[in-house]
Amino acid sequence: MLTSDILTKARSRWTEGQTLEAGKLIFDSLPSEVRTQWANNILRLVVERTGIKSDVIERVISIANRPEDWGKAHDAFSAVRAKVLKLEGPAALNPQQQLLLRHLLLAELVAKVTYNATNPPDEFDEDSGWWIAPCLKGILDLVDDTASSEAMWAMLSLDDMGGGARS
Repeated sequence: MLTSDILTKARSRWTEGQTLEAGKLIFDSLPSEVRTQWANNILRLVVERTGIKSDVIERVISIANRPEDWGKAHDAFSAVRAKVLKLEGPAALNPQQQLLLRHLLLAELVAKVTYNATNPPDEFDEDSGWWIAPCLKGILDLVDDTASSEAMWAMLSLDDMGGGARS
């Protein structure tokens, strides 16, 4: 689990703008059996706080909630990816579209972490979970909400799962 030393280092990296390093410290310290719940809780909180609605994001959340459905996460990733590619076209995005894109990118990562939890022979990159922190930071930068930022850090560091720092 996360020790207070790891959390201190991760918080320092997060504050210094080294969000990938913060994500790596946290994700690599999580037992594999809580990684999907951790990633999904972050996605759910982001959706709840921002009010962004998307059928493909809801599908990822639903799959991640049910371990028996985790094998479906690869298909869910593909559906999210199709939406990302459509949004990433040549046209400039308005702020709402930018926020949706960031949510979709987070949903992709949650789908990857979820699918990898099934120990498939064709898993996604093992560092997929590291990227949740930088993706979350991108969303927070767009919403610019201090209360949400603190709630997101609490979720990222497992405080909201009752698994905060352990010594």
